Amino acid sequence: MVVTVCARAPRSASPARQAVCDRDTLGLVMPVHLVQITDTHVVTADTDEVLYVDNNARLATAVASINAEPTPISAVIATGDLTQWGIAAEFAQLAELLAPLDMPVLPVPGNHDDRSEMRRRFPDHPWADAEHLSWVVVIDGVRIVGLDSTVPGEAGATFGADRERWLVSVLGTQHDGPTILAMHHPPFVTGIEWMDRSGFDALERFESVIRESGTVDRIVCGHMHRPMSAMVGGVVAEVGPSTAIHVALDLQPGGPKRVVRDAAGYRIFRVDGTAIVGHVRPVGTGESAFVPGWALAEEAAAAAVAEADR
Repeated sequence: MVVTVCARAPRSASPARQAVCDRDTLGLVMPVHLVQITDTHVVTADTDEVLYVDNNARLATAVASINAEPTPISAVIATGDLTQWGIAAEFAQLAELLAPLDMPVLPVPGNHDDRSEMRRRFPDHPWADAEHLSWVVVIDGVRIVGLDSTVPGEAGATFGADRERWLVSVLGTQHDGPTILAMHHPPFVTGIEWMDRSGFDALERFESVIRESGTVDRIVCGHMHRPMSAMVGGVVAEVGPSTAIHVALDLQPGGPKRVVRDAAGYRIFRVDGTAIVGHVRPVGTGESAFVPGWALAEEAAAAAVAEADR
């Protein structure tokens, strides 16, 4: 099932908050702006787990920043590990933290999330009629395909025969517009060995499907807790920054398991047809944008020239 969503229509009270509409009658035009959040690892308020940062507070800061974006955001793609341990209470906390968002949330499961709890918390989402939690949504003309890469009880990824058949069918369906594939695990080796060890079963088959389809314009992922990118099957694949703790960048063979308190953040994708540009928005840094002195001088000079030409 493919659901067409209008980001500008009223939403329900569900975190999935989607309004089905006919975009052709609304005159929706590019560019479309989409946000990706990932690896939020929401916990219960009474947790005593050592997290090194306040996961919930950092997500709340990101949510407030997304709502304050100067360009309208059509949807938020949430690429997995949305909860710490996948329990019902954490999903309830996640719903509370996402509730202020002014746009639909499109969730992809991560290895820390429980499939049944995710279905229960996002009951209106167009989940595939399958064991895996994949889905397709067309929002403001952009086809977004959510691929469940998880294996219950394991940290690594899989692209089994059932998911391959499903993805081949979806990508083979006609769509007159760009396609973004969202998944939790990055389909490439990152070079951070202790994170790569969890693996990606049938990675070569995944690459072949992407290359042979020729219909995917961007792949967005999570799992690695730091931004990075690679080419996969001729397509740019990008990992977004976590809103929780980050994995330290260490590419030496056998490098130690280390984390770092980098700034939380999210990605913004400007989609203009098949031209897709990804940006990173750090949040919670204590810094705000300002106009530098040289820009003020340029504005003053331009105003003086305009006044002289009158």
